[in-house]
This record gives sequence, C-alpha cells and structure tokens, in this order.
Amino acid sequence: MSKIKLLSSNLVNQIAAGEVSERPFSVIKELVENSIDAKSSQINIMIEEGGHKSLQVFDNGIGMPKDDLKLAFKRHATSKIETQDDLAKINTLGFRGEALPSIASVSQLSAKSIEHGHTDGFELTIHGGEAKSFVPAPGLSGTQITVKNLFYNIPARRKFLKKPDTEQRKIIELIRQFMLSNPGIGFSLSANGKEIYNVVFGTLETRIKDIYGKNFSNSLLPVELSKTPYKISGFTGNLNTTKKRQGDQFLFLNGRFIKDRLLSSAVFSAYRSLISRGEFPFFVLFLQIPLDSVDINVHPAKLEVRFQNEWHIYHVIKSSISNALEDILKVIPEYDPSLIYYSKQNDSQENSQLPFSNNETNSLVDNIAPRKLPNINFNELQSGNQLKHEFDDYSQIDRAHERIVKSNEFNTEEQIVSDTIWQLHNKYLITEIKSGLVIIDQHVAHERVLYESAMIAIDGNGMASQTVLFPQTLSLQPDEYSNLLNIIPYLEKIGFKLREFGENSVIIEGVPIDVNWGTEKEIISEVLEIYMQSSNLEASFIDYIASTFACKAAVKAGDPLTPEERKHLIDKLFATNHPYYCPHGRPIIINLSMDDLDKRFERH
Repeated sequence: MSKIKLLSSNLVNQIAAGEVSERPFSVIKELVENSIDAKSSQINIMIEEGGHKSLQVFDNGIGMPKDDLKLAFKRHATSKIETQDDLAKINTLGFRGEALPSIASVSQLSAKSIEHGHTDGFELTIHGGEAKSFVPAPGLSGTQITVKNLFYNIPARRKFLKKPDTEQRKIIELIRQFMLSNPGIGFSLSANGKEIYNVVFGTLETRIKDIYGKNFSNSLLPVELSKTPYKISGFTGNLNTTKKRQGDQFLFLNGRFIKDRLLSSAVFSAYRSLISRGEFPFFVLFLQIPLDSVDINVHPAKLEVRFQNEWHIYHVIKSSISNALEDILKVIPEYDPSLIYYSKQNDSQENSQLPFSNNETNSLVDNIAPRKLPNINFNELQSGNQLKHEFDDYSQIDRAHERIVKSNEFNTEEQIVSDTIWQLHNKYLITEIKSGLVIIDQHVAHERVLYESAMIAIDGNGMASQTVLFPQTLSLQPDEYSNLLNIIPYLEKIGFKLREFGENSVIIEGVPIDVNWGTEKEIISEVLEIYMQSSNLEASFIDYIASTFACKAAVKAGDPLTPEERKHLIDKLFATNHPYYCPHGRPIIINLSMDDLDKRFERH
C-alpha cells in the first residue's frame, strides 16, 4: 500500500498559510498589496486586538465581477501572470494566487466586491476554507475583506501568535511602509476604534511630513540620479534625523518594499564620515530597474530579491546619496533656538536681552548667544522643587576615603595632602597626593556620581523634578508612543514629568535637577530607542536609562568649575561605590606617581 498520498486542497492551503499568512501582520500585507494592485485611490484598514479578533481592508479599486470573486479564492488563481515569461517581468505586488485561499482556510472570512462602474456586487463568506454563502451585495465599487479569528481552526498555531500590542506595532510599521511607497493613495488605519493614521494622496514630501511631522520636512535632502538602466529618487535625511536604532530606512524596488543588506550599506557608506557608529540615517528611496533584471520570486513574503548586477546598483545608490550630502550647510543639524535658554552675561550682571542682534545681516555665529552654564554648587543644600543632592552625609565621604586607602589604586601613602584642586583646560581636575598627582576627568567623574544617584532613585522613591520654563512637545510615531507608555514610570523615577498632549505626543513639563535644559528630548528619545531595540525592561535596560541620564546631565569637558565645585565633585566621586570607572567603562582617575615623574625627568 502506497505511503505517499496527495494532500487535500484545504490542507495544502493551511500549509501555505504558514508561509504567506503566518500572523495578522502578514495577512494585512497580502490584502493591502491586492488593494494597491487593484488601482485603489483610498485604502482603509481596521484592526481589533492587534488583528487577533478581526482585521478589515476596504478599498475603492477596480473590484471584481461575480465569477472572478469566486475564482479568486481558488489556489493559484491569479489575474497577474499567465505564462512563464511573465515571471521575468512582474510589475505587481501580488502574483502567486496563494494568499486569499490560504487566509480563508485558517479564518472566518467575508469578501465583498463590486466591479468598477457597477453598483451591484456579491459577498462571499468562507469559514476554514469551506464556502458558507454567496449573496448579492450592492454598494460602491471596490473590495471589502474582513478576516475574523485567525487560526481559530488550528489552535496549535493560534497560541503562538504574538501579543496584540506587538502585532499592532508591527502592522503600524507595515502601513507606514505602504503609505511611503504609495503617496498617491490615501490611507487610514484604526485600531480598536481609535484612528492612528489618516492621510490623503499627495507628494512623497508631503506624505513624509504627514507621518513624521511638519518639522521633519525641513530636514529632508532630495535624492535624484539616473544611470541607464537604473534610476534612484526619493529623500534622505540630514543629521537631525539620525537615530540610535534602525526602522526609518525604506528602500522600494519598483514600488515594492525590500530588505537588502548590500544596498542599505551603500547608503550607510555615504554617511560614514558624518555619523558615529551605531547611528542610522533616515531615507526613503525608490529604485527603478528593468523588470527582467531582478527576480522577486525568491521569498514567500517577497521581502528579499535577487539582482543580476547588485554591485552596480550599490555604486549607483552610493553616488546618489553622496550627491545629496554635498551641501554641508544642509546636512549639519539645524540650529534650534529652543535650545538656548541663557542670555549673554558679563562679569557683573546678566543681560536680559534676547540672544539675537537687531542687525539681521549679522552672521549666525554672531547672533547666537553663548550658553550660560548652570551654576553647579555641590556644597549648597537645595530645597523646594530642587534636588537635595545625595552624599551630603559626610560619614559616607569618610567611608569613601577608607575605601580609597584600602584599594589597589591608592594606599596609605597616597592620601590627598593639598586642598588645592586645579582645573586643566576646563577638562581635568588635578590635585596633589603624597606620592605624586591624581588626575580626574571631570565629565566621567560627575557621570559616575549621577549614575549611582539615578540607580538609587529607580530602586527607591525617585528623584525630585524641576518644572521647565518652556515645556517641550515630543511628537512620536504611533509605535514609539505605545512603547513610551511602558517606560514612563522609569523616566519619572529619575525626574521627568510627562503629560499626554494630543495624538502620539507628550509634553515634557519637568526634568531632573541636573539635566541641562534643551537636552530633555534627546535623553528621552535615546532611552526610547534602546527600549524599542530590546523590548524588555530587564536590568540591562534599567542600567541604560541611568547611564544615559548621567552622560547627558554631567558637566562637560570645557565647563569651568569653581574651586568649591571641584572639591565637592571629588568628594562625591569618592563617596560612590565605584569611583574608578564611569558607567561605560572609561577610567575616571589616573595616578601619576613620583616614581613615574622621576623616570620621565631621568632622576635615578
């Protein structure tokens, strides 16, 4: 008896569903691609519980007549290819004819379609691959597909679906790709009855502005290059748009979003001299190449493709980006007046005038007032809405000196013998000990102090906050906003005060005492980006919050300190648990012994 059997068509569809429709996100992808192929000018997407409960895609495309609607849910039924030669010149997003029957086999699906120019259509209902009804359904032209209870008939697969919040974030990311790749189509997305996106058709530049905010368009650099047979167009971002995480890099091949490491690296290579390691530029690029020069039929989700001459394309992309980055004045970060909170100051009094000259012909350098450094007085106990600094208990300092005496770096012969602390180039603090000199990096020293204070605050009752004079509005993408909600309790522990402000925006009303005004957005954005990379609240992330806050809030190289501030910074440093290394591993203290000096001056 033969052991090899032909599988039933429904079982074949369920197997295919695991490849092309494995989760709500991939179902949305297939349905929206069909709507785009149907020449729709408006596509509306609605999801409930991240698509677990239901998802709907409505379009106003060309629609399908009665017979085509029935046939569309048969395996390998498609209007997009007919012969083998068509595989070499695919110009549509979908073409295999697998998606619809696969989705219908693992869900409770209804599909209503009305052919363009008609008012009478039909609605097909399928549950688990079995047709339930096929009835007339009048209305407007287009197609409406509703998918409920995905994988309801395959419990083993359903239990491995991602959480609704996770799936919703993934769908938001997907729709963002579609909106950018099709600025001529209007899109709306709602989740659990709440509108997330609603954009009308327009240009690519206006679409980017609609998604990322009006100010973002000021940071865009146009990209345009034609080298037969290739054409590159779109936008890349200046240094205002760089982030610590990937996610805002969009490469579209003949209108299809793709992921290709080599081609993406061409963009990064052009930015190499402008951004630091671990930063990622923004770009939306459209690559047009002959259809017979690429094979898109190599991945079930059609995200990966194969090129005939990918290195040639690499150099074309790199050249186009390099051309866009030629004007350095447009590439450098935009001057932001909101970052200047301090006016010019002379030796005797502060000048209350705005930091701009009345002479509009003056240069930008002349018009920007130097930022006045906050008066950091480590000796003064502060009250009210200001933080009462940790480590003012001098018994802690005494214990710290005991640790120094017992440590490997210092011994009993190396106690500080001078009350004088010199500041070298507003960067290093130098003081005399019995056996030589101690040199301290003021930035990393203060960073260590603030880091340990932040860790204590997160574990305990938190830090005090100071109300800002000019509250800052932080606008986010929907997925960024939902992630921010998860980490707000930790940000509030270190002194930030945030309030919801409209859709996907918050107002920063308070900041930690030690944070310089104007850096609050940067700190929150960096913390959010690393959280979105890791998506967990483990100890490593808590450590990152504290170290990021400490790095941004600490005094910088170049900041002058008074003699009292120098002394108390060193006292606070020695009161920490680890006074020798900053949270990032950089050394804080260098001991230059008399023996080292004698050798250097050849005193034998």
